[in-house]
Amino acid sequence: MNEAIPNDENIIGEGFQNLQILALGGCNFTGQVPKWLAKLKNLEVLDLSQNRISGLIPSWLGSMPNIFYIDLSANIISGEFPKELTSLWALATQESNNQVDRSYLELPVFVMPNNATSQQLYNQLSSLPSAIYLRNNNLNGNISKVIGQLRFLHVLDLSQNNFSGSIPEQLSNLTNLEKLDLSGNRLSGQIPESLRGLYFLSSFSFDTFTSSSFEGNPCLCGSIVQRICPNAPGAAHSPTLLKRLNTKLIIGLVLGICSGTGLVITVLASWILSKRRIIPGGDIDKIELDTLSCNSYSGVHP
Repeated sequence: MNEAIPNDENIIGEGFQNLQILALGGCNFTGQVPKWLAKLKNLEVLDLSQNRISGLIPSWLGSMPNIFYIDLSANIISGEFPKELTSLWALATQESNNQVDRSYLELPVFVMPNNATSQQLYNQLSSLPSAIYLRNNNLNGNISKVIGQLRFLHVLDLSQNNFSGSIPEQLSNLTNLEKLDLSGNRLSGQIPESLRGLYFLSSFSFDTFTSSSFEGNPCLCGSIVQRICPNAPGAAHSPTLLKRLNTKLIIGLVLGICSGTGLVITVLASWILSKRRIIPGGDIDKIELDTLSCNSYSGVHP
């Protein structure tokens, strides 16, 4: 039976205030993300995936000073991608990255990666990739351009939602990104060529990997999805260019045929004239063929 996540702020005691990891995935919780989580200032990992949580992603998540791993996937969360998440200090600064606890955890962290049947186990927070998992929800609107501020984000999964609009060019600022999944949305326009600069990507690349990161977005275009963009350089003038090319081809063929015909006529005329000899001073009708020469007289002498 589904149960709501306790929303009583009195639940926060001294032990909870020092909590670093809160993993409540797959517990069939309902309701909205509880506000008392905002008081967990030491929280670094939040996993509420595979529940029945609804409502909006709370903006106060962006003010959490230490959180670098958020998994809200497989819920029924709606609304737009909150711009406040792009100001997460732990994902935007090198200083926070250096402060991640590198000691072994008393309880390991289990993470369910995409397209996997088993969970990955992490014994250290330092080995857990910084990530935002929002897949399989009801999120909509555009992907915020300020998402490029999360320079130390390793995983961004926004798949299976209703995001629309174009893919922001600022994604290329996420130079530490290893996994990007935007499949199953309503994105449109050209995939930014600048994403080629994300050399750390292990599950998305223009040159090495498949287009699975963009499947389910029929209005996207670009080399990776093998669809030509209508506004690509030169594409808008392609009918005119094609017409010009066809005209040049026709002119070239006509000139070639005329030149070839003239050459054939010239060669043929030269050959005919070489076989005839006009007698000087004689009647124009009296012409001897060279073949009727002295060699044709069978040796008979007058």
